[in-house]
Amino acid sequence: MKLILTILDGLSEAGIKELNYMTPLEYAYTPIIDRIKDEGRHEKRIFYPTGRQPDSLSCILSILGVDKDKIPNNRAYLEAVAAGIDIEENEAVFRCNLISADKNTMDSFNGKGLSNRKMDEVSENLKTADGIKFYHLRDYRNILVLEKNKELLSLKTVPPHENVGMRIDELFKEFKTVKILNDFIVDNQIFINGRRYLFYPWGLSEKVNLPSFFSIHKKTCSMVCGAEIVKGMAKLMNIDLPVLRNATGDADTDLKEKAETVLKEIRTHDVVVAHINGTDELSHRKDIQGKVDFIEKIDREFLSEIYANADDAKLAVLSDHRTSSVTGRHEKGFVDYITNCREE
Repeated sequence: MKLILTILDGLSEAGIKELNYMTPLEYAYTPIIDRIKDEGRHEKRIFYPTGRQPDSLSCILSILGVDKDKIPNNRAYLEAVAAGIDIEENEAVFRCNLISADKNTMDSFNGKGLSNRKMDEVSENLKTADGIKFYHLRDYRNILVLEKNKELLSLKTVPPHENVGMRIDELFKEFKTVKILNDFIVDNQIFINGRRYLFYPWGLSEKVNLPSFFSIHKKTCSMVCGAEIVKGMAKLMNIDLPVLRNATGDADTDLKEKAETVLKEIRTHDVVVAHINGTDELSHRKDIQGKVDFIEKIDREFLSEIYANADDAKLAVLSDHRTSSVTGRHEKGFVDYITNCREE
């Protein structure tokens, strides 16, 4: 049987007081998800491997069937692959967010107060020294590439999206031991409309290989996604990656385009994986009502089309990991797995 697997990134979380102690999924009006559940089952599962943190890297690769010992520690290399950036064995790769600060506190991980166009402009006009390669992906997302050395490999960083409210001096204190990165950060901090913006490199990654999806499952697969990390997974696992014109990796993505693409791809593949990242982005922003509204939009504009036109394909809707829209952080615990099949 063919399978359409829809991963709603960071969908699951604990019940919220403002939602009468229901989760956003429970609170949202989702007639299609309810119908899928009624036809099959609703389970609670955990996808992050033992000893790993609940994040998209470890959870989605586990969902795709990759063994724990083959899952990389950080995701920057996968995002570089997605962008077509060649990385050598002797190079280290960082994700690099454009963050904003209110006085000495990080108040956003994603360029708060700037339009996407302005973030593009800022990133395209920064200063880089010899030994640093900077690549702008889109809006607040960037990649830094440097030659590996002992100082870089021992650098400790934190995910900015989980540490909004952290003091800037605490966030950047580790970089004082790595002159090339410290200079890059200092040289490129800017002030726009009275707000301070800085580039924050984090999540060092190295070149890795992943097994192909076909070698694991003996099935063909297509990945319908906009998030760079998931595109990188698809490329490294030889999963087909159809081009989307209006996928943003955020809550403004074109869900109808994704639905149309899924239905097209399932005609020629055994498995189609659709990844929708906006649920996670809204959770990190602590936008509880925005998350509820987006879940309803997914049900209305994406899942309704899939349900009505997927013929005999098995449907599964799941969360890869929990992301709290109260704290803005990933959390350990069970996540939702909903399918229209009563048995595996």
